[in-house]
Amino acid sequence: HGLIDWRGVLESKHWLVLSSSCPLDGGSMKWAWGSSMTFAELEGCKTAMIVDVPEEPGRLEEAWGSVIERIRQIHLIFIGPEAMRAVAELEGIEEDLLLGEIRSRGLVPIVCSFDPEKGVASVSHSLGQEVVEVGRELSLEGWLAGFLCELPQSGSGASGIVSAARSSQD
Repeated sequence: HGLIDWRGVLESKHWLVLSSSCPLDGGSMKWAWGSSMTFAELEGCKTAMIVDVPEEPGRLEEAWGSVIERIRQIHLIFIGPEAMRAVAELEGIEEDLLLGEIRSRGLVPIVCSFDPEKGVASVSHSLGQEVVEVGRELSLEGWLAGFLCELPQSGSGASGIVSAARSSQD
């Protein structure tokens, strides 16, 4: 873990994309995961966290706890549909209120999810929450990649977020 040149890796990158399951892979991985966020912050790179259900579902609480410990360093949290149900249960929050609650409690600028079966993205941000129909032919990863690529270019405010969420289908 000490051999990673984070400055070189993150140089001029806009997003650092991490998974909530990474710290579960052991001490070195947890250290590297945390270090990457610290260096991203120093280099002006924004952190996007993908919250997923780990291979061992019983360890979700541990993975979510690691995210909570570093939540102030995260600019965007993406929660997959399976993880939405599980995190809502952990937090004792109704699933349809989860994104907004995480955003307001953690002061995370954007908390979002995408349901590929319904073709609907939900995005909570400082100006409210948007539910955007984007089509059924996108994977979770496809929608998130398009959203992250478009977000810096789509303009500020709710209309920019909606535009970025919709552009993922292009």
